[in-house]
Amino acid sequence: MVQHSGIGGEEMILVGIGVSPGIAHGPIHLSLDVFERPEVEEIPADEVESEVIRLKSALETTRRQLETMRDRIAQEIGGTDADIFDAHLLMLEDRSVLDKVFKQLNTRPQRAEGAFYGVMSKYVETLKRIGDEYLRERTVDIEDVARRVVRNLRGIDPEHSPAQPHILLSPEITPSDTAMMDRKTVLGFATEGGSHTSHSAIMARSMGIPAVVGLPDITTRFHTGQDALLDGYGGLLIVNPTEETLSIYSATKRRKAALASHLRSMVKLPAETLDGMRIVLSANIEFESEMAAVGEWGAEGVGLYRTEFFFLNRTALPTEDEQAENYARVAAAAGPDGVIIRTLDIGGDKLHALHDGLAEANPFLGWRGIRVSLSRRKIFKTQLRAILRASAVGKVRIMFPMVSCREELQDAREILAGCKDDLRAAGVVFDENIEVGAMIEVPSAAITADTLAQEVDFFSIGTNDLIQYTIAVDRGNELVASLYQPCHPAILRLLKHVTDSARNAGIWTGVCGEMAGDIMLTPLMVGLGFTELSMAVSQLPLVKYAIRKLPAGHCADLVAESLKLGDASKIYVRCREVAMQYYSELLVH
Repeated sequence: MVQHSGIGGEEMILVGIGVSPGIAHGPIHLSLDVFERPEVEEIPADEVESEVIRLKSALETTRRQLETMRDRIAQEIGGTDADIFDAHLLMLEDRSVLDKVFKQLNTRPQRAEGAFYGVMSKYVETLKRIGDEYLRERTVDIEDVARRVVRNLRGIDPEHSPAQPHILLSPEITPSDTAMMDRKTVLGFATEGGSHTSHSAIMARSMGIPAVVGLPDITTRFHTGQDALLDGYGGLLIVNPTEETLSIYSATKRRKAALASHLRSMVKLPAETLDGMRIVLSANIEFESEMAAVGEWGAEGVGLYRTEFFFLNRTALPTEDEQAENYARVAAAAGPDGVIIRTLDIGGDKLHALHDGLAEANPFLGWRGIRVSLSRRKIFKTQLRAILRASAVGKVRIMFPMVSCREELQDAREILAGCKDDLRAAGVVFDENIEVGAMIEVPSAAITADTLAQEVDFFSIGTNDLIQYTIAVDRGNELVASLYQPCHPAILRLLKHVTDSARNAGIWTGVCGEMAGDIMLTPLMVGLGFTELSMAVSQLPLVKYAIRKLPAGHCADLVAESLKLGDASKIYVRCREVAMQYYSELLVH
């Protein structure tokens, strides 16, 4: 924290994580609507029936509230974010959850609040242990629904923000909190927890609300009414800003508006370096409704279509027809650029109906990704047949996740061949030459990339997991989070080995992890010679701008130099220097 003399007290600058761009200035409003976890409150057995009635009533009230929020978000900012609440609604219909709650009420008579929240909390704890950071962050969604149900059981209305424009400070912001924000009064928000990929952050970006997360103790250090400035670009909360600070940010706001206009004008231009190197920029998506934004921001198809939400929060597994229809619609919307559909990539502990009650001591290194598919072949075949059927409609590629050895790829391809035989026998049309790829996200896969390249048509590097597993660091663990280093020499060497192995085998390599969308690291991505970079739609215009400013030759020299440095911090500094040299306007706030 930095302090200067300011209006109304010392200027205080706190550094967090900017998750939604923009600049906001106004008075602070503290939201201390902290949820109190219900305790188990035992009751006489003859009162259980009335508790069941109370719970069903609260579930119905919650359903209506979520439907209202979904419809409002769909109308105001589109279906992509509204889909979040469809997932929330599915949680209310999960019979496996409700059956456990009703069983708990009958086994140990108690108030519905404690029984419902207790069951939901077990699911939250399970998700928090999953190795995939993206899936772990969905715990906020489950907690959001659970807390809403408990509040409805208690008859407590949510806290309302003031009618005057303000900057909201809160310990946490849930997706439903974000959905209910009035953009005329909530100028921006800052929280103590949160992440860039939380649904609250995603919605804030869609709604155009500046947001900063990761600011510990802000609700105890500041008070309602204090003057504040929020910088969603740089991740700063400035309390009691000086006149000089306000003047600087006023100029920054004008400059950013001009840059945003320029970025939008580049949508249809190719991502090509100054010396003619062409890179495909595609999008990572989670829902079919995101395809509208994919086209709007000039993505060249979909480089990663996550299919996990087909399998989560459901009472039954998705059918082949259901999946095929969805994949076909996405393929049609993607046009000639196509879509890469990743097969189920999830830990078995979340597919509780398939897990046979087995407990995993370490899900990070357990039953997930291709391992689940190969051991649950009926589910795998259903998904593969659905993907193949969709390939008759548009350009479709298949990608296998969490591959660790050649044998897994060979087994998966053998199953795929069997699915093709089934469809041919049934007279079903599909792309006979459908491309098959492997995700490189495990060190063993990266090291043996030359061998794996003989089995596939392309690689896509999941940098998030590759970094996590190579350095043995979980970003969710604050004790070691600082060790998560994308520029670690080991990571750079692995990336180089994968691209070289792919090039020697005559196949292409893409990146679908966070490194692909980090403009500070774009010089490395260009220098390593990746064919494709796939990222969140919001990052596409920034990365395209950066690529069009860079000479590929200089970037290749940067990689060669970085491989000799042997120090993550030095590599990062050199990368930043190159980025600042060619597109400082994207980096200076």
